[in-house]
Amino acid sequence: MLKALSVTQINTYISNVFEAEELLQYVKVYGEISNLSYVRGNLYFNLKDKDALLPCIMFGVGSCDVKEGDQIIASGGIKFYAKGGRINLYVNSIAPYGSGELYKAFIELKNKLEVEGVFDKKFKKPLPKQISKIGVITSSTGAVLHDIVTVSHRRNPTLNIDVYPARVQGKGAEKTIIDGLKYFDNCDDIDVIIIARGGGSIEDLQPFNTETLAREIIKNSKPVISAVGHEVDFTICDFASSIRAATPSEAAELVAQDIFAGFDLFKNNLSKLNYLIYNMIDDNAFLVDNNLKKLNANYNQFIYKKKSKFDLIVSKFMNLNFVDKIEKNLTINYNKLLTINPKSISKMGWAKIVKKDLIINSINDIKKDDNVEIQLFDGNFEAKVLKVNN
Repeated sequence: MLKALSVTQINTYISNVFEAEELLQYVKVYGEISNLSYVRGNLYFNLKDKDALLPCIMFGVGSCDVKEGDQIIASGGIKFYAKGGRINLYVNSIAPYGSGELYKAFIELKNKLEVEGVFDKKFKKPLPKQISKIGVITSSTGAVLHDIVTVSHRRNPTLNIDVYPARVQGKGAEKTIIDGLKYFDNCDDIDVIIIARGGGSIEDLQPFNTETLAREIIKNSKPVISAVGHEVDFTICDFASSIRAATPSEAAELVAQDIFAGFDLFKNNLSKLNYLIYNMIDDNAFLVDNNLKKLNANYNQFIYKKKSKFDLIVSKFMNLNFVDKIEKNLTINYNKLLTINPKSISKMGWAKIVKKDLIINSINDIKKDDNVEIQLFDGNFEAKVLKVNN
């Protein structure tokens, strides 16, 4: 029957096994940094790949020169921490993974293109003074596109942004970036092209370190801004482009004119203008008041003279009995009108004779058996002519 062991006993045993294994005392492990923390001069992080994860500790680190997502080679020893019951890689040194050969190839290509004049100023195109639409070649997802859109529209909400979704890492990425350059080169309304992606290892940035991409950039008819990686990252794309931006956000600031930049200056000038206006008003207040008093005095005098003259005219007019004369004339004319009023004549026994809408005013206008209409002052009636006497 097996003897039961305490947790301390079994963990100590496992730790001794690790200590006895010479192969584990000095190893080199490559992977991606995650869960990084820097506490009191000690570095704690995990090394991971797509299938596994290894906790790491590095003691006595003066400063933290690595960051989340870095691809590194960590050198040190594997030990089992008995008290905590876990395996750790105790790291002695850190080096960028793959930087040796890839960096050498990068330098060789850079020197070659530089000698050929690919990076010459004659291929650098200046940014237009007025930029209304930009083309962005980057991944359609992620923080890079969000940063460009946010910064651009904060500075200039009217700026139009057209995005060509490209792969920015791995197989086929270079082709999609070049396809994006060709696409925007044929767009007449595009003013500037931005090639952008976030930071990464030298392996991640390989699509931007190719001769084909460099030559395609200088062939483009539009200015190209390279915003690839972090500020410390340099690529062939940076050297071939018209402008290199340290970050995608900086690229957005270059193309988006800050339409609000003059707002503070405007407010300052407005304050100065208000101050000058108020001073001018104060300086001329006495003159304005004095002139206003003179104006009021002259106006009152003018009104008084006009009113006196008007009152005199009204008085003379009233003395002419003009209204009485008009009233008498109206009465006379009214009486005349009454005497010639047809209705007044009708009341005296006279009648109006009409034949077929014609007024009969002569015996020659009528004959026997004619039908006529006799109109009196209060009505009319029809009659037939029995006899005509000349």
